[in-house]
Amino acid sequence: MEGNKPNGSCIMHYKVITIRGKLYKVKRTLPEDRINMIDGWVDVLRTLYHADIVFKQDGILYICETIDDLDHDPIP
Repeated sequence: MEGNKPNGSCIMHYKVITIRGKLYKVKRTLPEDRINMIDGWVDVLRTLYHADIVFKQDGILYICETIDDLDHDPIP
């Protein structure tokens, strides 16, 4: 099975969520109770996961990167 080995490149698949009409790439989800929420904890998570925003819903933290609007040419 020599032809099925990875060639060193890695493709990451992320979940994309929409909140208030904006798209976010979910870098990581964590149960809220696993994080020691001391001063600066959000900044630590943003830095660690190269994210720019953290959301919380139903006891789960969503560490995300904002997906900016893309300039594109529509395909006819």
